[in-house]
Amino acid sequence: MFTVTQVQAIDPILQIGSQGEKVRQLQALVNPRILVADQVKVDGVFGSKTEAAVKIVQFQFLLEQDGIVGASTWKSLRANAPVGMPILRRGMVSKQVGIVQELLKVGNFYAGAIDNAFGIKTEAAVRAFQKDRQLTADGVIGDRTWKALSNFATFLSID
Repeated sequence: MFTVTQVQAIDPILQIGSQGEKVRQLQALVNPRILVADQVKVDGVFGSKTEAAVKIVQFQFLLEQDGIVGASTWKSLRANAPVGMPILRRGMVSKQVGIVQELLKVGNFYAGAIDNAFGIKTEAAVRAFQKDRQLTADGVIGDRTWKALSNFATFLSID
């Protein structure tokens, strides 16, 4: 088991201006998840095109689209799925709820405000999405729903 310090040394935070082998690893992990036209040269230089590709992948994994590669982006890329996501249900308020609301709105499941509040409209949208994806329609976002949302976001970003 790695300590936090060891993990940071293995997977550093990368952003515009970063260079080296870890950037090459990142670029190689990102490219298979995006359209050929958006793929980046695996050259170890984190420029604006790499940042744009990272934002696409962060959208796919329902992460904040800041273009900065931190622990959550690394873990999700390596697992090819969202990792360590919280269980979300009615009554919760968080940035993660807003990210889900945005995706469900783009997918025409949600027509409410992007307010980061998991209310009755968000719950109804989650239930509709779960039903559409043949999941248990309980209105709670757990691992299976996170994976389905990620698959949906990936489809939208490469469609």
